[in-house]
Amino acid sequence: MIKTSTKIKTDTKTTRSTRFALPLLLAILVSLSGCMKEGALPISEIDLYGSRGVFIINEGNYLYGNSSLSYYDIDTKQVINNIYSTANGVPLGDVAFTMWLHKGKGYIVMNNSSCIHVVDANSMLQVGTIENLPSPRHMLFLEDELALVSDLYARAITLVNPQTFEVIGTIETGTKSLPFYQHPTEYLIKIGNEIFTNCWSYDNKVLVIDSQNLSVTDSIDVGIQPLAMVKDRNDNIWVINDGGYGSSAIGSEPPSIMRINTKTHSVSLRLNFERPTDRAGQLATNPAADTIYFICNHLYAMHINDTHLPDKPILARNNNTFRALGVDPKTGEIYLSDAGDYMSEGKVYRLKPNGTPIDTLDVGIIPGNFCFN
Repeated sequence: MIKTSTKIKTDTKTTRSTRFALPLLLAILVSLSGCMKEGALPISEIDLYGSRGVFIINEGNYLYGNSSLSYYDIDTKQVINNIYSTANGVPLGDVAFTMWLHKGKGYIVMNNSSCIHVVDANSMLQVGTIENLPSPRHMLFLEDELALVSDLYARAITLVNPQTFEVIGTIETGTKSLPFYQHPTEYLIKIGNEIFTNCWSYDNKVLVIDSQNLSVTDSIDVGIQPLAMVKDRNDNIWVINDGGYGSSAIGSEPPSIMRINTKTHSVSLRLNFERPTDRAGQLATNPAADTIYFICNHLYAMHINDTHLPDKPILARNNNTFRALGVDPKTGEIYLSDAGDYMSEGKVYRLKPNGTPIDTLDVGIIPGNFCFN
């Protein structure tokens, strides 16, 4: 494994240095290189074989091409920043959104670069690129040669072959006659023979897709702008809705959490936050899938049988900007990101399941998602 000069702190006090913004013209040129195969950055060997850790997907700033991938070795507490560019000698691209592991490969979804970088999961060396994706977001692998890619702007879910890196079809989720951006798609959760996807931007639906014939069969009304979803141990889906914003054409409302009965395709519980100005964020479950963690200004935890929102957070945000949330599927430890001022490098807090701090990681700009290996 390569060495890094990044220092890991064991407190939750946040300090940041100001980064000067790149000129927009240079930023656009860099972002256009996001899916190019050539570059002039220094290259160092990466070896993650046998390591257990978490990839931190740093979005970077829109149009600045400064997204990056960090890796945290859980056992050694070592952080390797810019791990993709270190291995490949090229920038990652514009707005890294999620990362997925499948059969020894890593799939790094680049939202604004409109592609997915495919890398060897141990060396981080790029082995291929899936291109011609309007605005990709999340992935779901159904077979070795079939994966679904959700999309913010396509009004369709793209079907890709993860082995050949080709686009092989689409599942239509909306038409040009629909208002706003309906139906964009985000998370993809498979339960039995059905796939559930939330429609976030200017929308209020969760769509149901038949995994056999790959077509939309039903839709479920939820709150305004369903931001994220998770599945619990009872195969119910929990959705957090951000409520939109005051001047939005679709309207606005206080954020909320809902539980969907996936057998009846109906909402069985709705819990509203107090104020429209509350900032809802991501949610996750513990390994037993009987506890829901979620961000709404602060970090909260609730049991799946609770019928009311928790009175107190397990971690108050103070002056932090909580953005991404992940739970280690083996230990149940929580990983919570702090985007700070959205221009400087961010931080990730490693926490015990009760919210007690364990470690603080210095990572890239706007850490937005996690991927555990």
